[in-house]
Amino acid sequence: MRHTLHVLVFAVLALILAAQAAGAPPTRVETDVDRTRTVPAGALCSFDFVVHSEGHQTTTTFTNPDGSFDRFTIHLSRWETTYTNPANGNTLRTVLAGPVIVEALPDGRALVRVPGNDGHFVVKGEGPIYTDNGLIVWIAPSVADWPNATEILHASGGYRTTEDFAAVICSALA
Repeated sequence: MRHTLHVLVFAVLALILAAQAAGAPPTRVETDVDRTRTVPAGALCSFDFVVHSEGHQTTTTFTNPDGSFDRFTIHLSRWETTYTNPANGNTLRTVLAGPVIVEALPDGRALVRVPGNDGHFVVKGEGPIYTDNGLIVWIAPSVADWPNATEILHASGGYRTTEDFAAVICSALA
């Protein structure tokens, strides 16, 4: 009987410590997105163009056992982005897939990983004109400023530069 009591106390203590070590469960925020914005001339192309994004976004935030921020992920589903030149009506569309994973670094910067298909543009009669897929990893100035890469650590599988994107997309919309 005494042995059973010791085993039971030990098991309860182990469960309590394991729960504390695991930290809080992740939080999830589900958002339906339908937004339109105008990119002004000179920001990417020599003319204004309109970007319309629509789909579902799930953001999951993970914390460390002490409650501090660890990382978050963004998953897009049913996500479509359309680029339109309002001056001539030319339009390009892409369906985005794959997560974005943003992890806090001890020095305040962020490690960002984007595996997946992040842009596949096809022009009728021409076929694919631009694709971004594979894995890209970069350092960002902070978690809040995660889209702004200060250093590309790794790019594989077909990721291309912003200059490549601008040249192809602007040419197709012109």
